[in-house]
Amino acid sequence: MSADASALYNAGTAALERGDVGQAVAFLAAARRIDPRAPDARRNLAIAERTVAAARGDTPSALPATGGPALALSAAEGWWLAALLLALGAAAGVVAIWGVSRKRARLLKVSAAAALAAGALLTLGLGAAAILERKHPDAVIVVASVEARGGVDEAPRTPILMRAGERVRIGRSHGEDVEVILGGSPIGWVPRAAVWHVADTPRYTAGLRSK
Repeated sequence: MSADASALYNAGTAALERGDVGQAVAFLAAARRIDPRAPDARRNLAIAERTVAAARGDTPSALPATGGPALALSAAEGWWLAALLLALGAAAGVVAIWGVSRKRARLLKVSAAAALAAGALLTLGLGAAAILERKHPDAVIVVASVEARGGVDEAPRTPILMRAGERVRIGRSHGEDVEVILGGSPIGWVPRAAVWHVADTPRYTAGLRSK
């Protein structure tokens, strides 16, 4: 199911107002994926994340400025930009070879090389991010608290307490449990119901209407 950024923002803001910080982080993070330049979603997500940091005993970071980042791109916009840069680079290269004077050809060749390099780097970055998301999806703890424990076939480990709103990535699954990854390392297993995949949050907005 799909949902627009406005519906996700509304759901996240409502969750934040009722004190459900886990759902608030999940919804607002999903809204920012779709529209990363929206200042309201950015600010409310920062407020929710400050609440999470305070619950952990960390020093909350400062709230962001009112305006959103002008150059922030969603993944879809990033892929379009990469395709445009590659197309422009290829077109400039063709024109440099066949259609202009030697002086202009040199300039076009430099421009073509720069556009192709930028497009290729952006494509690689987006591809790496997509592979990471497919292998280890971005997720949020949505229950008040849960202990990440060792698996049944693993060596005993000290349980790690996870609180609502903490961002993790998901690894393997086994029965009703999923492996949580923090800082690139698996830290234990939690019930599947304790986490929401950020990419799946639109399905929880069924019946909501954008305002």
